[in-house]
Amino acid sequence: MKSVCLIVLFLLMSISVAGYAQTAPVMPAAPVAPDITISHKIHHVVIIWLKQPGNEEARQQYIDASLPLAKIPGVLSYTVGAPARIKHERENPALDESYDVAVSSFFASEQAYEAFLKNPLYLKLAQQLLRPLVDKYKVYDFVE
Repeated sequence: MKSVCLIVLFLLMSISVAGYAQTAPVMPAAPVAPDITISHKIHHVVIIWLKQPGNEEARQQYIDASLPLAKIPGVLSYTVGAPARIKHERENPALDESYDVAVSSFFASEQAYEAFLKNPLYLKLAQQLLRPLVDKYKVYDFVE
C-alpha cells in the first residue's frame, strides 16, 4: 500500500512539474469548515493490475478500450499508460512497477465526476470491456 501511495505521489509530482496542477494553497492556522457551495476540480487516479500481468496485448486492449472515456462531458484530461520502467542509478524501495496500467483523469467539478460515473458510455465500457481484464485496482481521488 505504501508503494502504491508513493506511485500516486510521483504521478502527482509529475503532473505538477508539467504545469498541469496549481500550487497548493497555504492552509490557515485554524481549521476551517469546507465551503460546500464551491465546486472543486477533481483528480482521479487509478492503478490497475491485469488478470494477465505483463501481457502487452491485454495492456494495449485496456488502454485502447478506455480512450473513448476522454470524450465524456466534464472530462478535462484523460491519460492512460504503462509503468515508465525508468532505470535508476540506485534501487528505490518506494518505486512500485508491479501494476500494468495507470489512469490519470481530471474533471471540471465533483458534479462532472459524479455524472461521469453514471454515464452510459462509462458504464458500458467498464462492465463489458475493462473490468473483465482487471484482477485488482486502486483508486485515488482528490480535489484541487
